[in-house]
Amino acid sequence: MNKISLLLVVCILPLFCSASDEVNIEYIISSMYSGNIGRNNITMNIVSSRNAVSGSYIYNQYKSNILLSGVISFKSIELKEKTKDSTATISLFRTNKGYTGNWCNKKCVPVTIQTNNSFENGVLKDIKVDGSDSGTYKIKLIFNNKNEIITISDTIDPPSLEFVDINGDGFYDLIARTDHRPNNGSQTVYLSGNNKFTEDKILSKENGTFVYEPYKKNIVFNSKEDCCDKFNKVIYSFNNGKATRVDNISFDYSSNEGKDYRGGNISKNKFESY
Repeated sequence: MNKISLLLVVCILPLFCSASDEVNIEYIISSMYSGNIGRNNITMNIVSSRNAVSGSYIYNQYKSNILLSGVISFKSIELKEKTKDSTATISLFRTNKGYTGNWCNKKCVPVTIQTNNSFENGVLKDIKVDGSDSGTYKIKLIFNNKNEIITISDTIDPPSLEFVDINGDGFYDLIARTDHRPNNGSQTVYLSGNNKFTEDKILSKENGTFVYEPYKKNIVFNSKEDCCDKFNKVIYSFNNGKATRVDNISFDYSSNEGKDYRGGNISKNKFESY
């Protein structure tokens, strides 16, 4: 039995696997928060892995992403934000409903954010992964105090696990990535509900690497043609709990031409905005 490392927010859980080689399986959590910096309303996305954290926030009035990076501990988060001529620091301390702290650059203003998710990190009390040389992995979760097993097969790479609420119901869903290419990757998508995870067959079968845009609430599948410098994006959004395809767009960087699914022209800026 070989040990596997699995990342859960700020700790590493010991896992065991029957495969002949040691496997490292990444576990990240992406959470949405809403609140205020000073008197300004914001929405913040925080993605945690090991003791590192990244993410972004927007002022709700302006809708422009401001990138963040930093470190996370059990009780606090320290984030850095690049400004025009310096670096601002956001120091956040855990509360029952989220975090409170300060944004500081030349002066400090208070920050308060509350989680949009009713799903607490601690609800995932235990995760174990059993793997085999045949490329089959069993992900064993304790979810809402119930044991659950998710079996993933036909993997190209050892799966990495991402928990993020993609359907807006306030609970984390699971994206198990099985091919880690930035384009033409593959993954299996599970939606949480009724105290269990259920595979979404439509999203799991879609071609391309899954990317979730938390502010626009869009799911984008990125792929690239093998023959040329042509890229494709298939865009989904959730409507009444069901994933609906919104658009299928492409852009050829060699000819500087882009098309939507109706055959209409789209610009490079429009294509890259997704």
